[in-house]
Amino acid sequence: MAENKKCAHPSCQCQARADSKYCSPYCEAAGTTTEIQCNCGHPECSATTTV
Repeated sequence: MAENKKCAHPSCQCQARADSKYCSPYCEAAGTTTEIQCNCGHPECSATTTV
């Protein structure tokens, strides 16, 4: 059964990969570091970027 789970990086809005608690190597490296915005590059996080 597939389970949808949020990426463990606090600033990320993406769903985690099936084999990890993170969505990307960027988030895995950032771990639980708090950032103002996530820079994983996925559309879910890019959509929340303001200029």
